[in-house]
Amino acid sequence: MKILYFTSTGNSLAVAKKIGGETISIPWAIKNNQYDFENDVIGLVFPTYCCYPPKIIRDFVAKAKLKANYLFAIATYGNAMGKGGDGSEMLEFDKIAKTAGHNFNYLNSILMVDNFIDNFDIGKEIEKIPSKKIDENLAAIIDEINERKDYVKDPGLFGKMMTGMCKGLVKSQDKGLAAQKFFVSDACIGCGTCAKVCPYRNIIIKDGRPQFGSNCLSCYGCIHSCPQTAIHKKGEKSVKRWRNNNVILKEIIEANNQN
Repeated sequence: MKILYFTSTGNSLAVAKKIGGETISIPWAIKNNQYDFENDVIGLVFPTYCCYPPKIIRDFVAKAKLKANYLFAIATYGNAMGKGGDGSEMLEFDKIAKTAGHNFNYLNSILMVDNFIDNFDIGKEIEKIPSKKIDENLAAIIDEINERKDYVKDPGLFGKMMTGMCKGLVKSQDKGLAAQKFFVSDACIGCGTCAKVCPYRNIIIKDGRPQFGSNCLSCYGCIHSCPQTAIHKKGEKSVKRWRNNNVILKEIIEANNQN
């Protein structure tokens, strides 16, 4: 089994590791111009951004050549606003995949910690972890993958409505300008961690300080990975940061470093 993943705060990598098999970073694959993959089972694991797959996933799937007897994809999300709280990301993913000639057998999502600091207080999100039953839900998904189940998650009417409402936000994110609202405090020590975790090479260190370009994925990996909590976003709801406790910073750097 090969699992292709994208992660910024560790949620998706934690899921990929738990499923098992060979894990391959999608930013690493893109950097090395590797788009052809073959195995009996190939899976993708990625986060949900505003009810859609991130741009890096949409672009990768459009170019990838995946040869497998069984294809699956799992999206992580954090917004539990009832049934369909994650929106229609798997239906949107399915459209993109089929356009590229891929027929996925299994498409599902799993509720985890929401790290979108525009809307959520990370401390409160961490408090919700027990109620999200992450391990239990992931175990059920893994069982279904091992059984080679055919399934495509239906978000219901509410999820489809949420996706429709978020379409404008996704278009705005795709412009790559989110980092224009980032600012760096005096706590910065110029360590360069932010540049190393950026999957789009959108950060350079100049005169000991990070400089942000206009190609931001809105993954917030730089914000959450800063060891000094020195990077902030205007209007953020939390100064607390998140990295999945099953993933270490070194793994995120190794997965995303484009330098």
